[in-house]
Amino acid sequence: MRRTVLPVLLAAGLCAGPLVPLAVAPAALAQANLRPDPNPRVPPQPGQALPVEDALFLRQAAEASRGQIDLGRLAAEKAPDDAMRTLAARIADTHRKLQDDLKALTGDRKLPPADQLAPERTDALGAAGAVTNPANAASGLAAEAAKTLSGAGGESFGKGYVEAQLRIHDRLVDLYQTEASGTPDRQLATFAITSLVAIQKDRDALRQMAGRFGIHAPAEGQAIQYGDPTRAR
Repeated sequence: MRRTVLPVLLAAGLCAGPLVPLAVAPAALAQANLRPDPNPRVPPQPGQALPVEDALFLRQAAEASRGQIDLGRLAAEKAPDDAMRTLAARIADTHRKLQDDLKALTGDRKLPPADQLAPERTDALGAAGAVTNPANAASGLAAEAAKTLSGAGGESFGKGYVEAQLRIHDRLVDLYQTEASGTPDRQLATFAITSLVAIQKDRDALRQMAGRFGIHAPAEGQAIQYGDPTRAR
């Protein structure tokens, strides 16, 4: 199902409660992956399971965070210097916190049956592809990177780590942006928006380190917007 929430409604709804820091929400909202949709979703009624898109987000985000924690452990052993070990530890800490928050959010909600949570492709007009298109999943990239980098060391590990993390973080930003702009669940939207701040800071730090390994990446920049959700990022 395609999904969106109008920017004005999202901003108004989030600013109405105490969960969104006023200094954070406007910048994050300005970068949300918004897309018009003639069929916006409504929150589940009492007794109903969480919409599939939200359940997929929770699962993929949790899997991605587990992978990032594993990558942090690997970097602690194989990183070429203290600067990379410090950055890898910071990224892992970001995802330990996200992991705790995701567990709490998942525990409070009724999830659809597991057989309904298979990611599917979506058409080019919907923003849900960042969540439901398996080609965009951030969750598997960290595990693949850990497997590939397990036999590397020194500068070779460093370059491979930064390249993998840049890909992973682009997917993570897209995943969290889409959830922030598409979910009718106010608490999930707040979590996604505020979490983007730390994820984007980690991505900017990776971009700044990229030049050391000859990797072309802007030092900083806006998050992905209005991409084709049917294609991998």
